[in-house]
Amino acid sequence: MFKYLKLARENYYVSAVLAAIARPIHSVSTRLSAQIERKVKRNSAAIRLPNGRLLRVARDSGINMASLLFWKGLEGYEAQTSETVRYFVERISTFVDVGANYGFYSLLAALWNSDLRVVAFEPVPPIYDGLTRNIQLNGLDQRIMAHRLALADRTGTSTLYLPGPEGRDYETTGTLVADSWQSRKHSPEITVQTMRFDDFERAHPMKVDLIKIDVEDFEAGVLAGMEQTIRRDRPFIICEILPRLHRNERTRQIIESLGYTPYWITRAGLVRVSRFDFERRSSQDFLLSPVSVPGEVVTDLGVFLALRNSNNPVSADPSSR
Repeated sequence: MFKYLKLARENYYVSAVLAAIARPIHSVSTRLSAQIERKVKRNSAAIRLPNGRLLRVARDSGINMASLLFWKGLEGYEAQTSETVRYFVERISTFVDVGANYGFYSLLAALWNSDLRVVAFEPVPPIYDGLTRNIQLNGLDQRIMAHRLALADRTGTSTLYLPGPEGRDYETTGTLVADSWQSRKHSPEITVQTMRFDDFERAHPMKVDLIKIDVEDFEAGVLAGMEQTIRRDRPFIICEILPRLHRNERTRQIIESLGYTPYWITRAGLVRVSRFDFERRSSQDFLLSPVSVPGEVVTDLGVFLALRNSNNPVSADPSSR
């Protein structure tokens, strides 16, 4: 009987009728599924990573993050950026997470490479508390060192602008930028401790291999504050760079002065760019590379490491770290 059903389904006329009936059902189901994912939030989650490890999000410690992971798994959370981070952390020793938020990338990195050292920075007290809960829940207290600091271009204190109390994850788009949309809307403000990473590193020596920066338009300040470390270690940097009216010119200038090449992280691969004043909805993340590899679109991340290590043999030798 199944044989006849298959033959009927493969018939041109039968398949045309079945497709015509199924298409509106599929469309309604897709829209309904998307509505459910947006409206039904999950306060805590646990997903199995491809390497078999379990990544857990604690209660009240990143509801939006937990919801994305619950409904869509690992692919639901910045899939291309996540894949890029996983590639690099598997092959390095030290990862610095700037603007760690509730810790998705810190947790992912530590669970992906059991020998990895992770140093995470998050300045907002409620989010920092959620970050530490997630670290503890995943049993990573000895592997992830979390610091309640905002990395910046000066050491001291500064005003951080929050977007307003829009649910429990309202702090996720806080920024140190004085002329931000948050400040223009007279959003809530808090005073946070700031530190140049170069100052921090002198007190906590390390060789930095990979940096992730997600600081809501303040990346130029972060990069300026870690310039000495970047010039010394030549780490790869994964950085969110949002479209802004100022066209991210200061960020572009700092990247250029460091001798780095920016690549836009996309589904098609890493696309070499020379500026940041273009529309981008699918991804806001870039790989800032200490080496420039051949081609305008790069699909093999291995060429970045191979070229960096050939230019700097010391970085290729784990025993030298």
